[in-house]
Amino acid sequence: MTSRVARRYAKALFSLAQESGVVDAVAAELRELHQGFDDPAIVAVLGSPLTSASRLTALVKQLTEHLALSTLTRHFLGVLADNRRLDQLAGVYEHFEALHDRALGRIRVTIRGAASLTPERQREIVTAFEQRTGKTVLATVVTDPVLLGGVVVEAEGKVYDGSLQTQLEHLAHDMAGARIYL
Repeated sequence: MTSRVARRYAKALFSLAQESGVVDAVAAELRELHQGFDDPAIVAVLGSPLTSASRLTALVKQLTEHLALSTLTRHFLGVLADNRRLDQLAGVYEHFEALHDRALGRIRVTIRGAASLTPERQREIVTAFEQRTGKTVLATVVTDPVLLGGVVVEAEGKVYDGSLQTQLEHLAHDMAGARIYL
C-alpha cells in the first residue's frame, strides 16, 4: 500500500512531467530507480535518521550522474533527499505508474495459473478483461501450482478467482450445509 506522502510526491511529479511532456521518460527513470532501490537494506539506510542529509544529497548526486537522469528526475530526487523522503521512492514509483496507466487508459493485471498458460489462453483472458474494462490490459502471468487448476486474475484491486481450489472449497461448503432427506 502506497503511503499518503508517496502519493502526494507522485502526483506532483506526474503533474510536472505532464507539463513538460516527459511522462514516459520519467516513468522509465523511476522504474530504473525502483529496481535499484528495491533492496530493503538500502531503503533502511535511506530512511534512517542516522544518515545525514549531506550523505543523502551526495548519494543522489552520484546516482543521477551515473544513470544520466533527466533534469526533472534529478531535481525530484534532490527534493526527496532534502526532505528525507528517499525511503518513499518505491511508493512514489508505484503511484506514478498508476497515474501513468490511468492517463493512457490501461490497467495492469496479474494472471496466476496452476500451470503455464498457452499464449492463446493468455490472450483470451486479456481480451476478456479489455472488453470488461474498456482499457488496454498489461498482463503479468505467474505459475502457481497451489491452485491445482484454473486461473486467478487480480485487476484494479479485485480478485477474480476461477481456480479449481476455490471451486472445490465452494462445493465442500455447499455439501456441508446441504440437508439430506432419506
